[in-house]
Amino acid sequence: MKNYYYYGLSLSIFVMAVVAFTACEDDDNPKVVSYLNCPDDHHPHLIDLGLPSGTLWACCNVGASIPEGYGGYYAWGETEEKSEYSKDNYVFFEQGLQAFRDLGHNILGTEHDVAHVRWGGQWQMPSREQFLELDHNCSSEWTNVNGVNGRKFLGKNGGSIFLPAAWCRWVENTSDYTGLLGFYWLGRNQAQNDFQAEFIRIDMNGLYIINGSPCYGYPIRPIVKR
Repeated sequence: MKNYYYYGLSLSIFVMAVVAFTACEDDDNPKVVSYLNCPDDHHPHLIDLGLPSGTLWACCNVGASIPEGYGGYYAWGETEEKSEYSKDNYVFFEQGLQAFRDLGHNILGTEHDVAHVRWGGQWQMPSREQFLELDHNCSSEWTNVNGVNGRKFLGKNGGSIFLPAAWCRWVENTSDYTGLLGFYWLGRNQAQNDFQAEFIRIDMNGLYIINGSPCYGYPIRPIVKR
């Protein structure tokens, strides 16, 4: 049984399946093609993991050019990278009031959704439910891809994605757990107060849901809803 904590093949020949579908029956949602594994080096690709909801996952993080790349780091609700991440330069912290601006609890598909803003189209940040669906319906292992540690998720249909342990960015950090821990923002925040936002932690033991400061810089792994 998998536990969740709420707190503060390699194959010599890849078997590839191409699945074409139309997300909505209108001209604003073009045909989307998905794969079980990346067919070439032109990332990102949509990976079909055979999930019940039909959700498709990107093969790499926003800002990464390869699946094991860390990509960019973003504070929750921000869409630009920074040289450092702190409360003092968090766009949505009101210095005069010493309070966080309320972005609402759902930024999916909005101007505050990094995946949607930077990649466009139907791309968006994942929700808690989509990460849990990924974990419930895929086997996973802590592994190393081209010298990068992370967690690989393998769907029952043979599709797979790799989430690198990219650690985080924060001006007060005195420790570096790159290669040991990975954090990924969620686009729907179910934290109990406005001073925290939800994210996913991956490590050698599994996947966990955690609440933390929205000022931290974490990577983003986009999805597309079918």
